[in-house]
Amino acid sequence: MRTKYKQWAVDYLKESKNIFTLEDKEKIVSFINEKPTYIEIGPGKGQFIIEMARKHPEFNFLIVEINHTVAGIALKKIDDLEITNVKMIADDFFKIKEIIEKESIEGIFLNFSDPWGKKRHEKRRLTYDDFIKVYLYILKMSHNIYYKSDNYDFYLYSKSKFIEFGFELLIDDNNYFVKENDFDAETEFERRYIDSGIKINRIIAKKVRNLNENSEE
Repeated sequence: MRTKYKQWAVDYLKESKNIFTLEDKEKIVSFINEKPTYIEIGPGKGQFIIEMARKHPEFNFLIVEINHTVAGIALKKIDDLEITNVKMIADDFFKIKEIIEKESIEGIFLNFSDPWGKKRHEKRRLTYDDFIKVYLYILKMSHNIYYKSDNYDFYLYSKSKFIEFGFELLIDDNNYFVKENDFDAETEFERRYIDSGIKINRIIAKKVRNLNENSEE
């Protein structure tokens, strides 16, 4: 479901101290080097990353969201809770490859991304080749992509892409529930999906090869 445009949320991006622009390369690199850092692409309204940041103060979390309304809503919640180990980039994920250093990221979260079901929209899927190549570039060796989806077809597509690019599947679960000891948290809609009888598909894909060992750049 698309979030309606909210001017206050867009305006809030100019007020927050916890947002980076693409011009803030030195600040972004410093934040990543300060603590082991995870990236979430598409944070929704922030419930997942807020819970992860609270549970794991030993890590930093960088969230990337191109929709400025969604970004503003999430960032307002984070700021109101005075969470200090989360920063936002409200821009196109593809642009950050020139900012984030190679193999500097601890892990990548892809939670209930838009499946973009039509074939003509394949390049927009967050597990399409072009995205996977960036993940391989920024992700540390032997570290993971954490993927969840309620869409079974998108799960099959994503699984095939992880395999194609040489990832090792540590977890491949078609009826997943967040457990207390998991390195995970529920999103805004995850419990609602489960209560409605919708099964959650979960993959943890470990990087075991560099990009040039899998395909041409």
